[in-house]
Amino acid sequence: MMQYKREPLEDFEIEALKKACESFEDSLVVNVLLETGMRVSELANLTKDQISWQRDCIATIGKGGKRRVIPMSKATRFYLTEHFKDHSKIEFGQRWIQKIVKRIAEKASIMKKISPHVLRHTFAVCYIHKGGNIRALQGILGHSHIQTTDMYLNYSGIRVLEDFKRVWE
Repeated sequence: MMQYKREPLEDFEIEALKKACESFEDSLVVNVLLETGMRVSELANLTKDQISWQRDCIATIGKGGKRRVIPMSKATRFYLTEHFKDHSKIEFGQRWIQKIVKRIAEKASIMKKISPHVLRHTFAVCYIHKGGNIRALQGILGHSHIQTTDMYLNYSGIRVLEDFKRVWE
């Protein structure tokens, strides 16, 4: 089985990344990626029409043309509500989003290689760490096979120790 090499962010790195945001757009990109697990292409192509405000979810067409529903957290709802007051779509290109994430990570002094996909990976690990179901995560991420979702879950040493203490002690 292939091992996933990208390291998810730890809690202190997530906070540092959020604090390093300099503009509303920076905060929108970082928070929505961390809170939804969306792919960079899905965020870049997001329109107001894809959001069900009543159901707190986003309907998107992901990789392979598959439709899926992504739950919206309170933070995601806040950023998207504010953005869509004046816009009908996200007007950030994929490369711009990638550059923003890299710039913010550098400002936050995070030494790991950071990309929007690392934020997706971080979402997946956090979701499981908080007690989320792996099958639900599979649906949120839009994976056809559970093995794809499973490869995201290479817990860091810190998370392994925390999980052991939570379960065992």
